[in-house]
Amino acid sequence: MRLFPRPLARLTAILTLAVVTAAAAPAREWKQIRVGLDGAYPPFSRVGADGRPSGFDVEVAAALCAKLAATCETTVLGWDGLLDGLLGRKVDLLVASIPITEATRRHVEFTARYHRIGPRFVARLADPPKSLSAEGLAGRRVGVRAGTVHADHLAATRPGATIVAFADEAAAGAALARGEIDLVFGDTLALYAWLDGTAPRGVAGFLGDEVFDPVRFGDGAGIAFRREDRDLGARVDKALAELVRDGTLDRLAAHWFPFAPR
Repeated sequence: MRLFPRPLARLTAILTLAVVTAAAAPAREWKQIRVGLDGAYPPFSRVGADGRPSGFDVEVAAALCAKLAATCETTVLGWDGLLDGLLGRKVDLLVASIPITEATRRHVEFTARYHRIGPRFVARLADPPKSLSAEGLAGRRVGVRAGTVHADHLAATRPGATIVAFADEAAAGAALARGEIDLVFGDTLALYAWLDGTAPRGVAGFLGDEVFDPVRFGDGAGIAFRREDRDLGARVDKALAELVRDGTLDRLAAHWFPFAPR
């Protein structure tokens, strides 16, 4: 399973330039809803050889539309086109695993989160640190994908650690297996992919729980909508709660993830 970590810094830059210009819309029945997808972020969404999108976000959007008894049209906008598509009224909702952060909330509204996957540490099984605290990682070499919020989090919370930048989690994992670094910190799904793929068996594994940092990583992912469409947002929130209650969201998650992402 090939996975692509989320470029949060790029989304923040896009949001900084976004301006909401639409006037408040009159009440609507919302029987037809246009949904924007990323399309290049498996297992959340990807476009297959047949041109059709698939993934967790795609199935969540379909389940929501069924609950809303609405006809939904999905459009793949690409990560950089998501906000422009929503604010430019090309779509009505974004089901694209967008993190709920202060930056994103400045320009769009969100439903309650529908998943949250915090980053994790991976260590060698033979010599893991006794603690992942700032003191426990002082002097340790920690690999991280360059230019990410994961690197920012490490610099802010583990100042005594030596941060070693890599092109991606797999490259950092390979260095860990060779003994060149002591730990890897990064995207949980990318680390799962490395551990289940090219990692030498029995050499490395997850250490500690998921790390939650609302300031840098957001409070999970929500479905984005325009501020003037709060009536639609309320309907989607209600439908989302029903998907949680009847077990649909857990069933969809189990189809795409090796763990519960909520």
